[in-house]
Amino acid sequence: MTKKKPVTNNEKSVVRRSRVNGRETVQKILYFAQQELESSGLVNFNLDRVIEASGVSRSSVYHHFGGREGVIAAVELDYLRTTIAEGMTEMTALLHGVATGEEAFSLVEIGILISGSDDQKAMRRQRVLNLAMAPNSPETMEMLREFQDVGASQLATLIRELKDRGFCDPIEPIDGTAHLIQSMLLGRILVDILGDSSAEAQWTQSAVATLRFLLRPKG
Repeated sequence: MTKKKPVTNNEKSVVRRSRVNGRETVQKILYFAQQELESSGLVNFNLDRVIEASGVSRSSVYHHFGGREGVIAAVELDYLRTTIAEGMTEMTALLHGVATGEEAFSLVEIGILISGSDDQKAMRRQRVLNLAMAPNSPETMEMLREFQDVGASQLATLIRELKDRGFCDPIEPIDGTAHLIQSMLLGRILVDILGDSSAEAQWTQSAVATLRFLLRPKG
């Protein structure tokens, strides 16, 4: 059996530099694409102008994003990720100030109610569009994976903190529950499509009951 040749330090250094350069290229494309999107809008978004302004080769743009739609999806996903991260930071700060599990869960209920707002519906639509475009855009797919992983990790950390404070007693694995919460909120787009206030109210009631059952708030 032929032994595998060990990777030299020089080769490792080349790989690291390649990754750094790749990330810098991606960020440069996203920056100028965001400028183009803000100035021209979605319909008139011109990828040629992005390529010219960024100085990045067309082949690199297509390598990372698969084309115009992939670039647009990545820009909007980057904005979406920032917006959701800010919302998570605010929710975490509020939960740190509660005194009982029921107080904490009341904030969770408020969050679920807010998820029915027009802004939240627009964010869900954008996430679904990004998911549809991702298979043709390697960079967008990677961003989505990171988005999902980081979001679930933050939720799991928050649930563990509440459990450690004696505010809840989850009956299922916390990591799995965190992923379920994310999928519930995104999957609500199926109810959004109906445009039926009664269906929205019933979904909200069922979501609150499900989370209460899974998290078991105390006190």
